[in-house]
Amino acid sequence: MSLKVTLFGGTGQGKTTYTLALLYLMAAGIEGFRIEAEDANTSTKYLNPWRDFVIAKKWPAPTMGRREDQFNLVFQNEFVTDFRWVDYQGGAINIPTDESDESAQLHADIQESNAVIIVADAHTIATRPIIEAEMLTSSTYIFNLLNTYKFKEAVRGEGINNGITIALVLTKADILPDEFKANNYQGLFERSREVFRGVVDFVEEQRSQTSSLRPWLYPAGMIPVSIVGEGNATVVDPGQGYELATVSLTNAPQPVNVHFPFLYAIGNELDRNALTLEEEVGELEERLSRMNRNVLNKILRGRTIKQLHQERMDVAETLKTLEPKIRAVTSVANKKMRSLIPS
Repeated sequence: MSLKVTLFGGTGQGKTTYTLALLYLMAAGIEGFRIEAEDANTSTKYLNPWRDFVIAKKWPAPTMGRREDQFNLVFQNEFVTDFRWVDYQGGAINIPTDESDESAQLHADIQESNAVIIVADAHTIATRPIIEAEMLTSSTYIFNLLNTYKFKEAVRGEGINNGITIALVLTKADILPDEFKANNYQGLFERSREVFRGVVDFVEEQRSQTSSLRPWLYPAGMIPVSIVGEGNATVVDPGQGYELATVSLTNAPQPVNVHFPFLYAIGNELDRNALTLEEEVGELEERLSRMNRNVLNKILRGRTIKQLHQERMDVAETLKTLEPKIRAVTSVANKKMRSLIPS
């Protein structure tokens, strides 16, 4: 099966640098996992700006517009799944769809995604007043998108992809004040749950309603990451207003934790699909018949409902054979990710 993972967040949160570090580390492989681009040129386009970052110590230019690339995930040289990686510039999330084609496409991508990776600046979350952190990380905009295209659909039972895997990447963890690093980042986790309380409250509520909506429909985890590593960057200016902290890279970067949220998103999404596909197949035609025609056309992509039905049957069978690989992915990722829901 082909998964779709959309990476998004507010302006300046670290999406571009996170993507470059992830694809650099996983191009050669880490903990048995490797990402392979379908086209060698795709890897080169990501590796070149990462090289400039490492050697010249120059922060990469932010993502402009929308970028979508096709990759395969491999474990111990065996294929696990292919996936589409969709990346957006930060500003897209804050613009109404009738004012920007890119914003309209983001809305469509969220609706179609199997998993989302939300990137948020941990330093901003820790050092700014809560309401400023909400605005700068675009947490309310993020909840609005997920609520509109995933949460409401799932509650009404109208989406063919009910549920979604959510990974919150807390970037710039190396420059956090010490009190937010203490006790394994407990202060950062508590503050992040406040800033992203819309998503947290929804998932927590649905997990408590096990009789009507299964808790594993919404795997949701977070993790602090550092692209440069502890002690390799310094804060030049803490920032104020719309300006985020200015950070200087002083030593060669040593990425920390960057692969875990990606593996969490992929692994839990495969796991969730394995648990839901068989029962979804039986209700597929009825639910598709109730969907908005424009949305349905995007989902079908030229196929008939019958063809889509057969595809999902085939996927359900394939997932059974993937079970050991799925366990391998989730066991690596879940050991590091912290639940978005307070225990």
